This record gives sequence, C-alpha cells and structure tokens, in this order.
Amino acid sequence: MRIVITGGSGMLGHRLMRMARKEHDVWGTYHTQNVNIEGCTMVSLDVTNEGQVRDRLCAIGPDIVIHTAALTDVDECERVPNKAETINGGGTRLVAAISEELGARFIYISTDYVFDGARGAYREEDRPNPVNHYGKSKLLGETLALQNCPRALIVRTTMYGLKVPPKVGMMETLVAALRSGKPLARFANQFFNPLYTAQLSQIVLRLVDLGLSGLFHVGATDNVSRLQFAERVAALMGPGRCEIRSVPFQQIGNLAPRPRDTSLDCRKLQATLTTELPGIQDGLGQLQSDWAEMKNDRRGCL
Repeated sequence: MRIVITGGSGMLGHRLMRMARKEHDVWGTYHTQNVNIEGCTMVSLDVTNEGQVRDRLCAIGPDIVIHTAALTDVDECERVPNKAETINGGGTRLVAAISEELGARFIYISTDYVFDGARGAYREEDRPNPVNHYGKSKLLGETLALQNCPRALIVRTTMYGLKVPPKVGMMETLVAALRSGKPLARFANQFFNPLYTAQLSQIVLRLVDLGLSGLFHVGATDNVSRLQFAERVAALMGPGRCEIRSVPFQQIGNLAPRPRDTSLDCRKLQATLTTELPGIQDGLGQLQSDWAEMKNDRRGCL
C-alpha cells in the first residue's frame, strides 16, 4: 500500500515511516525540517494550505494517510490559540476531506489531553472536557476528521520518544537534567500511561492493517506518576546521578493548565488486537537500546 505520513519529521511520524517502509511505499511530509529516511520519499507540506494539501495528495495518490502533523507545544497553543485551532483543527479538516475525496483511509493521532484529568482511566465513551487550548484544538481535529471522513480511525494516546537531531524534546531534556546532578522536582500525583513511539507505531500500523475505523484509546498497560516516570528513566539512563524530589501536583503560573490524571483505559484495543499491550518498562528498555545506537550517530532517525 502507499502510505502518506504527515509530520514525517516529528517524533512519532519519523518512527512510523521507518517501520512502515518495510512493507509499504511510504511518503512523509515536513513543514520546516526535512529528514532523510532511506526507502521513503519526503515532500514539503503546510497542512493549512488547501492548494498544497490537494496538490501533494493528488500527486501521490495514497491508499492511507496517517495524520501526525500538529502543533504539540502545549504552552504555545495556550499563548496563540488561533494558531492551534488553525493547525490542529483546520489542518486536520483539510487533510481528512481530501483523503476522503481520493478514497484514502484516514488515521488521526489525537491525545489524552482531550480529558480534564479529574479521575483518569478514561474509556472511549467518556465525555471529553479539555482544560487547555491544546486539548481543545485536538478535540476539534477529531470532530472535523469525522465530519469530513466518517470512516476515519481516531487514535487517542500519550507518548514519549526521541526527536530527530538536532531537535530535542522532553526525553532528551529529562536525561540531560538527570545526568547534570542537579536536583529535580516532579509531581507525585499527576498520572498518565505513555507508550514509547516505537510501540505506538507498531500498534497504529496493526490497526491500519486490520482496516479499522472509529475511536481507540492506545496506551501502556500501567499508569505512573510524573515522579515515577522520571525515577524509571533515571534508573536506566542516569542511575545515582540526581535526586528527584516528590512534589504535589499544582498548576504553574504562566503555563497552560494541565490535567491531573489522563490515564487511558485501553481494554477495547486489547480485545481488538487479542494480545497483551506493552508496559512502560518495556518501552523504556527499548528506548535505552535506541539511545545507545544513536550515541555515535546524531544524524540518525530512530
């Protein structure tokens, strides 16, 4: 099959491309940072530009479009909500609508931040209630995707992974902080159940292979606090180098509000795949191995 992955230079997008290229004809799009992934074709694309979206997708003729492109900086979304709505809402509408016109299946990567975090263990039928503009814009993307492509597959998830160098993200920043030896503070009662991007990519491609549509929650089997997550990363990537202090969850001034517990109930996914989902420790072990591979090749796209 011919697959287009928007946001192909992003943390999830480039991982999906490397995995999908083994069995498919893979095309990726980028907005500002091009990447070289052997066996894949990259094209520039502004997902908010209707002419570009139509021209690129019509020229490629995809069977499947996996839409990972998004504005994911939560605080920037809060500062510039119109930008978040334009990219995460309007951009999704364009890509979904033109995919539908071309007869391509459309997969939208959404977020656990569509929930307010009041209780956690959210199931697909629970009512979303985002507390920040990032969550609101991604929920808008879900709505517009389904309006324009009724057979769309919506994947709500939370993830961690490695950025394409020279960019750095949450994981690179956390490891650098752990290895600096300076004390860190992490919330002891803010919870999530994140998947490593390699695990998430495998699951997304499995759902694609099964030809599924509708809404699925995709996360690890276990949920952890931000404190526990940092402790697990420290044990693998910087053991004994840094003190991690436990602090109670609170909203921090000048930053976008964060939900307290966005853990996802993934029983529907597990029943559909009929296999055990991975745990957080499984993903961290894989990340440790990937990090070692990257050590002497900062150009790599893992």
